[in-house]
Amino acid sequence: MEQDAPPSTPGRVLIIDDQIESQRAIIDFFKDIDWKVTTAVDEREAILELEHKNPNLVLLDLVLERESGFEVLTRIRRISPETKVIIISQYFDYELIKQAIKAGAIGFVQKSEVNSVPSGFTSLLQGAVDTL
Repeated sequence: MEQDAPPSTPGRVLIIDDQIESQRAIIDFFKDIDWKVTTAVDEREAILELEHKNPNLVLLDLVLERESGFEVLTRIRRISPETKVIIISQYFDYELIKQAIKAGAIGFVQKSEVNSVPSGFTSLLQGAVDTL
């Protein structure tokens, strides 16, 4: 199966996940297309990075160790409403996805195996980049 072409516009992405090592393939994906990658493991780090790095895109895990990803999503939308947020979670729950979209996320990607890029990720990313 042919993979979608990566976006041509370099950007900045913030990945918020309390198990950031499991996101190594996604981090490498962004670095391969010359995006600046910043990571955070909790809300405090995420907000600091959001304010200092001004990312175009945030990938947010809904299940964080110290707080709800929904709380983080709400703060991101309040601080930086123009920043696109994609939810990335190992749990596929239609109601949670609906809530996340209603709260301002632009999409959802289910985490795949550790250290692999989830199926459909490049298509969703292309859509996000096209709207930046």
